[in-house]
Amino acid sequence: MKSKIIKTSDAPPPAGHYCQAVRAAGSFVFISGQTPRQTDGQRLSDASFELQVHQTLKNLRAVATASGLTLDDAVKVNVYLRRHEDRAEFDRVYREYFTEPSAARALVQSSFIDFDVEVDAILQDTTGAVKS
Repeated sequence: MKSKIIKTSDAPPPAGHYCQAVRAAGSFVFISGQTPRQTDGQRLSDASFELQVHQTLKNLRAVATASGLTLDDAVKVNVYLRRHEDRAEFDRVYREYFTEPSAARALVQSSFIDFDVEVDAILQDTTGAVKS
């Protein structure tokens, strides 16, 4: 089965040579790392951590929606934080976007220079409603 590229203008365009998401193996959608960028590509570098998390998760949700799925279809989420001590605040905002039971998740400290958070996800279509 051929992979299908997913793109939307409701999330920022890729900042490099990659796509926003790929549907593979029919039912899996792999969403590239989303950061606190607006749809015009402007990064919210000087925004509060909370605002950066909201923008990042809104971007993730927009790409999920473009794939025909929602964040509730996430089976694995990877979170990259500039400061590990921000994990509690991240978790508080994260709960606004993901319902229980939420996906498996990893949290990684990263060395970002001009932003504080990045999130990628793997979604699975378990209904078969979305055709590849």
